[in-house]
Amino acid sequence: MKSKEILQIILITFFGMLGCVLIGLIFYNSSIFITTRTDFQFVAAGFYGALFFSFLEYRPVREQILVMIIILIMNLIIFTGKSLSTAYIIRDVLYLGGLFLSIKLYHQFIKKNPKVKYYLRSFALALIYGLLNVASVTIIYIINANANIPPVSFIFAIARYGILIGLGIGLGIDFYLQNIKQKS
Repeated sequence: MKSKEILQIILITFFGMLGCVLIGLIFYNSSIFITTRTDFQFVAAGFYGALFFSFLEYRPVREQILVMIIILIMNLIIFTGKSLSTAYIIRDVLYLGGLFLSIKLYHQFIKKNPKVKYYLRSFALALIYGLLNVASVTIIYIINANANIPPVSFIFAIARYGILIGLGIGLGIDFYLQNIKQKS
């Protein structure tokens, strides 16, 4: 890997995560830094999503898959500790799968489309991740609750998290990419 690519990966990851953390701070205050709270998704998903986006942008498919596996293992270690079970693996595969799929769809169809202007693309990522987050977390809920449908208030809360996280990642990445293009 060239040092310029490494720097680009680091900067995209930083700005994508920063955008997500700023949105999290606006809506949930400093509770986003407490690892035992659901609000911590803004830090974790912001980092994971922005890192995956940067690998989509600069690295081949083999390295993208390797990063997904490393992130999955890292998430399992951080959030499950010593009590690893099948339920946790399914949870993380579905949750991170929704995040990675939304970033991939965004990268493939929205980011590469010159008709979609900067910053408007962030709203597309927010919508995509909001929908995929609801779908993946609902499936996790149904598996864990033995086929019970989650309450509407739960679905709205999950949609809000997905939309805000997607918006934060998108705004951070678009901010960085827009400023890079202006300097070139």
